[in-house]
Amino acid sequence: MDTSQINALGDLVYNDRDISPAQLKVTSRQINYWLDNKVLPFVERQQVVENSSIKANEPGGAKSATKTKWVRLNLAQAVWACIVKELLSFGVSMEQLKELAHSVWQKPRKEKYADKVFRDHIAKNLLDEHNNAMLKSFLEDEMAMKHHFRTIINPFTDLVKSAILREAIPHAMLYVPKTNDYVFHSGDNGLFLELGSAFLEHPMVCIPLMPILSKVLAVDFGNKKKDLGYLNDIENQIRDIVVFKKPKAVHIAFEEGHIKPITVNEQHKSREALSRYILENKIAKGSKLLIDIRNQDNYKITLIKK
Repeated sequence: MDTSQINALGDLVYNDRDISPAQLKVTSRQINYWLDNKVLPFVERQQVVENSSIKANEPGGAKSATKTKWVRLNLAQAVWACIVKELLSFGVSMEQLKELAHSVWQKPRKEKYADKVFRDHIAKNLLDEHNNAMLKSFLEDEMAMKHHFRTIINPFTDLVKSAILREAIPHAMLYVPKTNDYVFHSGDNGLFLELGSAFLEHPMVCIPLMPILSKVLAVDFGNKKKDLGYLNDIENQIRDIVVFKKPKAVHIAFEEGHIKPITVNEQHKSREALSRYILENKIAKGSKLLIDIRNQDNYKITLIKK
């Protein structure tokens, strides 16, 4: 990924609070109850945003140039809300979830996990000189670290980013209800070496991240006003055909069959099917897109590896 795609991914995971709980099939009553019980840390009940339909220089516009939105989530918060919903379906108590949320979100903040991530990037020289200088300036700004970066950067949000980047598939949360122990796992090597005795002695719940992330990204895919900078050009073209042109069937295949083909049709949740397809398949940079419009309602897309 280039710098612009990395920045777009960071905005998606950390900053862009565009997702309504209703889009995740979470009711207002549920979300408020979760907020009251502190199982969704750092989620605001309302936020003031720019009202693009009103100009500040219009009569009365100064007061109306902004509008209030009730609970809106960034991608990481939306994925966490879906995990909370899953765990509740397994009978996990609200008290357990409150303790779990504290471990996942508050403990890394207190332990300054974000500071360690920044220092690691600087030490390994993973970024260019300009971005390294920015990280150093952030580390020197205690207010920015305390009230922003430490609230958004933790092992859980790292897992979400890794899943979007399709690194070390699969990604999952493993949780033991009896002890409230959990671990975030990516990749399939040495799983049992990661797990402590609690995971080997008690029943545990495995929540795979891919279905949840596909569901949440599908909301983002359907936002007509948003240019998805974290997708490459080919992925954005496919998104435009599947989501906005809405043909009855889209057949996506790769030359030489090196990635399994898929057909997205009206019987599928097309955005969700597409987001999962993109998450599970890396489209090589420089690939070519061959579009065969069989008729208005039927497309065949062939991706030609460069």
